[in-house]
Amino acid sequence: MSAADGRVDLAQVEQYEFTVAFADAPFPGLTVDESPPAGRDRGPNPTQALAMAIGHCMSSTLVHTLARARVPVAPLKTTVRATIGANAQGRRRVRELHVEIRTRPLDEADRARFEECVAIFSEFCTVSGAVREGVPIVHTVRPE
Repeated sequence: MSAADGRVDLAQVEQYEFTVAFADAPFPGLTVDESPPAGRDRGPNPTQALAMAIGHCMSSTLVHTLARARVPVAPLKTTVRATIGANAQGRRRVRELHVEIRTRPLDEADRARFEECVAIFSEFCTVSGAVREGVPIVHTVRPE
């Protein structure tokens, strides 16, 4: 399995703080945690990690789509806002993710191709597509 296959290994440090290692990756891992009062804010919380994954995937997919169409653009700036709310059972859930990507074609002559890319790129995003479609999550808990 390569890093592109998406394997990550988490190890508990204490309470809600975990170290994350990315399988076969040539870069270091990171620390994740929960926000206070549960955690100590020593790294991104799960909502932030989800927002980061969605924002990065959508931004990268737009970059790829524009590059294939040969449309040079200004560097992207992406903001993702997660809305938290209760589901029908009263459990907290990420209810909505608002992704705003800011960029523009460097040459206005490319505006029509730019707009075509903007209209279709999200169909090709691996992570946001999976979330949108409700990817199944299979989990197990077993003895160490």
